[in-house]
Amino acid sequence: MKILITGGNGLVGSHFVENYHPSLKSGDIILTPSVEELNITDKKSVENFFKLHKPDTIMHFAAFTDVTGAEEERNNKQALCWIVNVEGTANLIKAAGDQTYFIYISTDAVFSGNKDNPGPYDENYPTENNLNLLSWYGWTKKEGEKLIVNNLKNPAILRIANPVRVKYDGKLDYIRKILNLYDTEKIHPMFNNQYLTLTYIDEVTHCLEILLTKRLPGIYHISSTNIFTPFKLANFLIEKARGKKEVVKQTSIEGFLKNNLPRYPQYGGLKVEKTQKILKLKFNKWEETIETLAKQLSI
Repeated sequence: MKILITGGNGLVGSHFVENYHPSLKSGDIILTPSVEELNITDKKSVENFFKLHKPDTIMHFAAFTDVTGAEEERNNKQALCWIVNVEGTANLIKAAGDQTYFIYISTDAVFSGNKDNPGPYDENYPTENNLNLLSWYGWTKKEGEKLIVNNLKNPAILRIANPVRVKYDGKLDYIRKILNLYDTEKIHPMFNNQYLTLTYIDEVTHCLEILLTKRLPGIYHISSTNIFTPFKLANFLIEKARGKKEVVKQTSIEGFLKNNLPRYPQYGGLKVEKTQKILKLKFNKWEETIETLAKQLSI
């Protein structure tokens, strides 16, 4: 395979690049172009890259993922979030041939997570079609999914939620943000009634290797097998990584949501039973992932 990876320097994509490269045994070629080599928001750049390299497999990690920044661009299709997540995806789809195997990395943010339509959501659950119930980031990723399904023969969509890993210098992931707040004495009360799931990026890479080997189509969820509240996770994390118990206070999400809908889902997360069955895997509980990471995050 000649595999094009977009977003190969990002939190999730870089883990795959770092860990798949050493295992190459079948002559696979990994293409991880810089923005100068491939600008997915520029149709001509995409066309030229595909003509030159002719990838037969695409792993599309690249995305505008700043959820807060995306809300500042809400409804603006001339701004970066829409251009990257929707137009960039459309450019890749157009350049890909009929035989190209396309894996699209998506998110639980394509679901509303509100009390009238609560998660966690399984792989067959329909994405939210009411813009007012999604963050702008979630809406653009949902639009990206729609493009994938409507324009490609046998694509794979892989959804993740709150991805975390042992080491990444590019930005703070979900658990590193909490540890950073604690270490800088800025820890604040956490929601005790927001329900989410956690994605261990090592498991994402493993699943992607299986999808690539078998070129499986369909929708897959990679996430913890159980839900957490930020309050419970933060205290568990700090105890495991810093040895301090019950340092985080709790607060309710309701008051916050009055001014921040739909930025924060209250009942989010992903179910993974179907994915585990198809791929013959067993994913971590969120506590198991935290325990694994905390051993290395404590130093």
